[in-house]
Amino acid sequence: QTLRRANYSYWEADNAWKVVTYAVQQKPQAIETFSQPHYELMNEYRFDSTLTFANTLFYYTGEGSFDYDGDWIWYDNNATDWFQSYAGYDSTYGMSRFPSMVLRGFVGNKQWGWLPRVDINYGAGKLSVGGELRVHRSTHWGGIPFASEYPTAAFDPDFHFYEYNGVKDIFSLFAHAIHTPNDKLTLMGDLQLVSNRYGIENEKFLQNSFDQNYVFVNPKLGVNYNVDSQWNTYLSLAYTSREPRLKNLYAAEEAYYGAVPQFEQLNGGYNYSNPLVKPEHLFDIELGVGYQEPEARITANLFWMEFTDELVKSGQLDIFGQPITGNANRSRHIGLEVDGAARLNKEISVSGNLSLSRNRLVEHTVFVETSIAGNSIIVPLSLDGNSIAGFPDVLWNVRVTYNYRSITSSLIAKYVGSFYTDNFELGEHKNDEYTAINFEFLYSFPRVFNADIAFRAEVRNLLNKLYMMNGEGDAFVPAAERNYLFGITANF
Repeated sequence: QTLRRANYSYWEADNAWKVVTYAVQQKPQAIETFSQPHYELMNEYRFDSTLTFANTLFYYTGEGSFDYDGDWIWYDNNATDWFQSYAGYDSTYGMSRFPSMVLRGFVGNKQWGWLPRVDINYGAGKLSVGGELRVHRSTHWGGIPFASEYPTAAFDPDFHFYEYNGVKDIFSLFAHAIHTPNDKLTLMGDLQLVSNRYGIENEKFLQNSFDQNYVFVNPKLGVNYNVDSQWNTYLSLAYTSREPRLKNLYAAEEAYYGAVPQFEQLNGGYNYSNPLVKPEHLFDIELGVGYQEPEARITANLFWMEFTDELVKSGQLDIFGQPITGNANRSRHIGLEVDGAARLNKEISVSGNLSLSRNRLVEHTVFVETSIAGNSIIVPLSLDGNSIAGFPDVLWNVRVTYNYRSITSSLIAKYVGSFYTDNFELGEHKNDEYTAINFEFLYSFPRVFNADIAFRAEVRNLLNKLYMMNGEGDAFVPAAERNYLFGITANF
């Protein structure tokens, strides 16, 4: 428990997680601050019983920084050459690495947009037509707020060792239709046209700049048939696409440590029309059946998701501790989902869900470094058939709720099966299965001054179980020990 509470920036342990062989304590200056106020204007106008117009205008701002340990920057990494020339540090500081320092990553965001929608009721169904417009601009820079030693030359405390502007524009149109020709049959159709534009501008020092646009058409069809008043069955088919994150195209925050734009290289430059990381595409088939009566319901859903170029985790983390992802040529997720609820008596009810799935790489090859006859070479390694990192094959949740007058209390059990933290299926890179139990309590007070007031309390990890919640490669995140949450809500 002492190790779990320690705030290490780096540590290693044996396979039994009992002996720490090397650990570096996080600096006390390593903190994170961020603020993001939201401004929204929403309205809905009903012309008559058949026509409704709704729209939302919004403006979000966000600004904050993350101070993190920079002691891992090594001098003999060629990627830091330009960092030395601009920051003024050289090999006189220990020959092998820079002085002890804290680095700061800053981000300032501005985003505005419009979300219009028109709903048309025509008797046998409903048609919704709408759109989305988002314009996002951001500023990113890195600084050095603290260092144990500074260059002998005058050092500018406002020096930025990376700086750039991010661009993100989203425009989409959609249509959603529900048609019910009779009491037993319901037909559903969705169609979305989306254009996402990402880019980086005004990069300081390295002058990398690009603009990438993605255009997708995402259709979905579904049919539901009511066998009788209790049983129904449904089938849905969907095709959808998703673009890579901007960080997949270029991790500009890590340029000082060797990150380069992930585009085809041409004569020392880059072909920005040919990114190395591709958008992922999914074809999804789902077949389900449901049963309901006044005191109980249950639904079972079979799914088959076939991915092309799925963005999967690599088992590595970036400098901010976020997962690094890349494309897998083909991958597949198939499984069964069951969801249900039942009222046992007037006071007690139970609900839960279960997911059994198989998540595998179908075609995926990576290139790894190996040594042959004393020479280091890069060779291809097939991961076909391996489990996809981060996907447990078994998940379930059960909630038992007790209601009596103004009191509601629930006991919740959650089970997460074991899963690998990278795609190589290494035994030491596997997160063990775990079960966590939480308790919730809600008391509703009598109305006061025309307000509904409620007191809420939660006990999370009720049994104080020690387990790893998730991980990336050899980096694991321990779950919090028993913790408590209290709050009061008031609705006027």
